[in-house]
Amino acid sequence: MKSLKLLQRAKDIGKSVEDKQDEITVAEVWHLYKHLIMRYKVLETTKTLKNYVKFSDFKVVIRIGIKGLQEQVDLIENLMNEYGIPLPERPPVDFRSVSILEIITDRYIFRRIFRGIQFFIPFHASAYIQSTTPKLREFFKKMLIEEISIYDKFVEYGKTRGFEYVPPIYKK
Repeated sequence: MKSLKLLQRAKDIGKSVEDKQDEITVAEVWHLYKHLIMRYKVLETTKTLKNYVKFSDFKVVIRIGIKGLQEQVDLIENLMNEYGIPLPERPPVDFRSVSILEIITDRYIFRRIFRGIQFFIPFHASAYIQSTTPKLREFFKKMLIEEISIYDKFVEYGKTRGFEYVPPIYKK
């Protein structure tokens, strides 16, 4: 598999943006664009919500998540630039709030982020399934695996804080 990646990289050296555009499908372009827009939205929401987090360990979790989201944004932007795909407007760099809303609790923030993670797993899977370009298929596969890993860690963190949804016990 590594030799195929090296061969593909060597093949791409010296190719123009127009040549690279011939290699990808409209579906792949749409998925990259949609992934970037959604990552921007999630990053904006997460940065806004971090202002309301009370537990210090949860602040660390949020900071790690923001760092990971920013890395993904950078990767997607680089891929889009490589293929000459126009980038959507970026959200503001930081989000500061001047008021403290007591209704926004750590549990609410956790659950809001958790729902986002749950949404992205099938979204990444769909992009992977619809991609035909090896480089982009590998990219979406990596995103899917990372999201599943984040999901697992977030579930376990939520259990330690009592944030997760607990279904009713089934009795016969």
